[in-house]
Amino acid sequence: MLNLGQPPIHVIRTGKGAEGAQGEPTLQVSVTSNYSWIYDDRGSGANMDITIYRPTPTPTDPPYRILGDYAQGNYSAPTGTSLIVRAINDDPNFPLLKTPIDYREVWNDKGSGGTHDGSIWFAVPPDGYLSIGYVAQSGYSKPSISNYVCVRKDLCVDTVPGPLIWNDKGSGANKDVSLYQIIGVVSAFVAQGNYNPYTGPCYKLSGM
Repeated sequence: MLNLGQPPIHVIRTGKGAEGAQGEPTLQVSVTSNYSWIYDDRGSGANMDITIYRPTPTPTDPPYRILGDYAQGNYSAPTGTSLIVRAINDDPNFPLLKTPIDYREVWNDKGSGGTHDGSIWFAVPPDGYLSIGYVAQSGYSKPSISNYVCVRKDLCVDTVPGPLIWNDKGSGANKDVSLYQIIGVVSAFVAQGNYNPYTGPCYKLSGM
């Protein structure tokens, strides 16, 4: 029996069958306000402040997965919610969600003198899938995030970057980075290795 805790706020159905035990593959979308701390830039000297948290959904069956980490432009406890997703009646031949095939580093804070070591990463999706949000890492090793997922392309649409959340200007780090909101994806972020307006792709879930 399904543990439905955290009722979905949005449902994406992939066909015309009925949802349920024998129904069509369905993506359920919910939110969580549970987080674990990943990184902040205290002591770096950056002109702006940042804390990055990882969503930690309440256990359910099937479990909810995350689309990226949550970035907040201060050192306070997290105040927002983050989107989480799970697949119901999934298609084993063409799953709605897949894990990344790799992570590619965008930035690290080496040279900044910050209290904490940290880095920002892009999750490389498998063919036919898209990564929505970026993630952070305590330290410099490549992430291994058991519940981060990429979403099947047909369940996503293009969106645009939102306002700047943070950049590391003034930090003295050897690399540059800017983090931007994603319109339509609450609390997730995209990152770019410079201080220019974001020019990369942005995606959100269909219908949201």
